[in-house]
Amino acid sequence: MKRQQIYRFLFLLGMLFALSFQVFSQSNDTQLALNYYRNEEYDKAGELYLKLYEETGYKNNRDYYLRCLFNLKNYDVAEKFLKKEIRKNKNDFYLQIDLGMVYFNSNKFDEADKIFNEVIETVKRNRNNVYSAAATFINYRQYSYAEQAYKTGASYLRTDFDMELGNLFYIQRDYQRMMGYYLEHLKNNANVMSTLQSRLQYVLANDIDGSVEGIIETAILEKIQQEPQNMDYNKLLIWHYTQAGKFRVALNQLYAIDRRTKTGTEFDILDFGVMLYENEEYDLALEAFNYLMQKGKENQVYNSAYIEYLNVLYTKTTSVLNPANSDLLELEQMLAEALNMVMRKESYKIIYALVNVKAFYLGKHQEAIELIEKSIEERRFLPDQEQVMKLLLGDIYFLNGNPWDAILVYAQVEKAVLESPIGHEARFRKAKLAYYTGQFKWAQAQLDVLKASTSKLIANDAMELSMFINDNYNLDTTETTMQIFARADFYVFSKQYELALGTLDSIAELYPSHTLIDDVLYKKGQIYEATGNYSTASEYYKEVTDTYYYDILADNALFRYAVLQEKLKNISIAEDSYFKLISDFPGSIFTVEARKNLRNLTGSQQ
Repeated sequence: MKRQQIYRFLFLLGMLFALSFQVFSQSNDTQLALNYYRNEEYDKAGELYLKLYEETGYKNNRDYYLRCLFNLKNYDVAEKFLKKEIRKNKNDFYLQIDLGMVYFNSNKFDEADKIFNEVIETVKRNRNNVYSAAATFINYRQYSYAEQAYKTGASYLRTDFDMELGNLFYIQRDYQRMMGYYLEHLKNNANVMSTLQSRLQYVLANDIDGSVEGIIETAILEKIQQEPQNMDYNKLLIWHYTQAGKFRVALNQLYAIDRRTKTGTEFDILDFGVMLYENEEYDLALEAFNYLMQKGKENQVYNSAYIEYLNVLYTKTTSVLNPANSDLLELEQMLAEALNMVMRKESYKIIYALVNVKAFYLGKHQEAIELIEKSIEERRFLPDQEQVMKLLLGDIYFLNGNPWDAILVYAQVEKAVLESPIGHEARFRKAKLAYYTGQFKWAQAQLDVLKASTSKLIANDAMELSMFINDNYNLDTTETTMQIFARADFYVFSKQYELALGTLDSIAELYPSHTLIDDVLYKKGQIYEATGNYSTASEYYKEVTDTYYYDILADNALFRYAVLQEKLKNISIAEDSYFKLISDFPGSIFTVEARKNLRNLTGSQQ
């Protein structure tokens, strides 16, 4: 019995060895065949692929074998092979299409046409087969038969292949017919809006000569004229205008829809206003929210529009280098009045803006502190909102000359939400406070812990500040210079931008050859960027990149320069800058974001 078991074991072991050898041999043959194919040695490649197909039956090997025969123009051999395979499997329509291509390439167009039409009649009963047959026709550039397959399938199955037909005409660069099918698909399937938008984004990104944008707009406008009651076409047109940066035209279109329908558009205008705000189109955003407010307080979106209006006004007023005191006082009054008008649960944005105006722009530190404390006592905030307001409270304590109270508040927030982005932000602010006050070693110890933060933004900020301290703290005369620089940073924190710029200038004047000069230039760029002066900010970032290309801030500056060039609509310069960052600084933390931005601008796969 034991001897039989041994024999059986040896037999199985031999089978396993033989199978492994066969798999190894096939793997080697596959690689060799592919090498022959790539080197255009189609006769050698064809022999191997035929051998592999006979051994495995894999369709991929069969396809490569046929490609070799087609490239060698061995149509007779291909015909015999395919007829033999068809006799084995009459239901394989891929083989039928391949045979049709043999006839087509042999100028036997009638025979090819007959086979292709037979395939179309066969596959029309099954949606997946329609897809597959059409895809095969497209691979062979037999576009008219692909179109016929979709249309015959649609008629028989009583469904539509409009999206696929649109894609087919995109391949042929017939954009008008492409849009006709896309819009017909939208008409019959309202839930495909996001899919269609994604598809059109791809089309626009790959628009070589800039002709597609006008065709898309014209096609949608014609549909709106034909079917004015279909709001989906209007929504798509507004989306298209937004993608093209035509915000005014898009907003006017929304107004027109709202006046015509008199229902349901308010939320669309509200959302569009928020989008305008996010794109820094402050005047248009204010106009959109004011339009909604003019409809009266009984309107369902009045409160939301009112709050967003004040939020945009706050951002617009404070996003300049020197806000006018009269504008700040007027804004303070408007925010205070709003606080008495909106519901308690809706007051977070207003309180946050009012506190910032009082503390950072009007110097009313105690009023700001009392407003936060009273609002927390009245339970106006959600839990996370309350912790954010406490962080702001700590900032104001520090601004008001009470660093120990600030540290205490930061510590309370950190303890309350320890392992969360807000908790990490609290620890980061403690480290920044130490840095502002010249306690560089203690600050660096805290920052080194934060490098492992789960919040990417905080981890990056902590790493940058830690490296800054490490690179500059121990150099000759640096402690004094670092203290001056930290003071400038504090002025930035406290929105005293003119003082910050003056302090930074003093470093350049006192220590013109100091290693901190690139940091001075970069910080100036940040100040001008924060206050909306993108042109001046770009100049400082470019100076860092060009003059200090070897230093640690070069990739930071190049990325910010590219982003601002994009905002300034200097698209070619932005593209070149992103590409330079990717090629010259492959290890930069900004490389991934640069690739994404470059893809958005060019549609290329970097």
